[in-house]
Parts: sequence; structure tokens; C-alpha cells
Amino acid sequence: VAKCAEMALELAWKDAKAVYLSFDIDSIDPGFAPGTGTPEPGGFTPREALEMVRLISREGLCGMEVVEVSPPYDVNDNTAQLACRVVLDALGTMVVEGKIGHRDKVMSD
Repeated sequence: VAKCAEMALELAWKDAKAVYLSFDIDSIDPGFAPGTGTPEPGGFTPREALEMVRLISREGLCGMEVVEVSPPYDVNDNTAQLACRVVLDALGTMVVEGKIGHRDKVMSD
């Protein structure tokens, strides 16, 4: 999965000024994320999906969204928690990579 993601990212970033991430929660196997209107058996594991999110976020994002989360179908808020984790991992990766939120930059402005 990581190798395919890296190849896709290389193409996506070529000549791009910005990348927008639209993360569709139903790409995750419904055993892990049942709270979606269109479950996709055989989807990614959370580990695979989060690895891709971190790879995509390394260069920075101009924006992002997490879609297809459906609380009425969620079990124990598993899907909602995974959706939050997607956002947190993307933001955390961008902070670590120096793309957003460095305290020195904020304090000097």
C-alpha cells in the first residue's frame, strides 16, 4: 500500500501548487468503520489508511475533509473516532514536517 501511495503522490505533486485531501471513510473495511452509508468490505485497515494520510500530509495540504461518516450506523463511535484520528494524524504530520504551526513562527509574527 505504501509503495502505491508514494507513486500516486509523486504524480499528484508533480507541478502542483497545492493538494486537497478528501478522505472517504467508507474506504475503510466496515469491520473497523461501520458508521457509513456505503460500507466497502475488503477496504483498508485503519493502519493502512492512517499511513497513507501521513504520507499525503508530509508535503502539506491546502485543505482536507473526511466524508461519508454516518453516526446512525456507527457502533460505539468507532467510525467517528477514526475520522477524528485521520484529521489529527494529518495535522500532526504537517506540524512535525514544519508545514504548519511552528511556535517560533507564530511567536515572531
